[in-house]
Amino acid sequence: MSPTDQLYERLRASGLDFFASVPCKLLDGMLKKLAADDDILYTPVSREEDGVGILAGAYMAGRKPALVMQNSGFGNSVNAVCSLLNYFKIPVIFVISHRGSPGEPVEAQNGMGDAVTGVMTASGVPTISIDHPDHLQQIDGEIAQAYAEGRSLGILLPFSFWQV
Repeated sequence: MSPTDQLYERLRASGLDFFASVPCKLLDGMLKKLAADDDILYTPVSREEDGVGILAGAYMAGRKPALVMQNSGFGNSVNAVCSLLNYFKIPVIFVISHRGSPGEPVEAQNGMGDAVTGVMTASGVPTISIDHPDHLQQIDGEIAQAYAEGRSLGILLPFSFWQV
């Protein structure tokens, strides 16, 4: 099974059922799976903070939401995360391709690649990095704990995750 298939199955098994996304080349297979799954709600968005707002509403309507994006977009959503999600204790799971991680071919991605974990931590969003599909079981407890505590979670997927 491909890394994308394994990730998708693990996210769905965790109960996530409403997804928004912003395009990223590394996440292309995931976005196609989201679009094809009639058992979930899925919407592409043009900006990450739009996704945060939509997913906050989805959570209040009883859904378990996730935002699928690359790490550079987290910087775009910091205000919405801090003033909406954190303030109202709305958990959103951020599924993030970690551009700028080792193996990144685009040097301009390295700045936010280096900063993203610190930015997320400073924004009140703990992160875990899954460097290989064999380690995906780690997200089960982390997602459950995020929902139990009413907080978000960042799942960073570096280049090594996709290189299996």
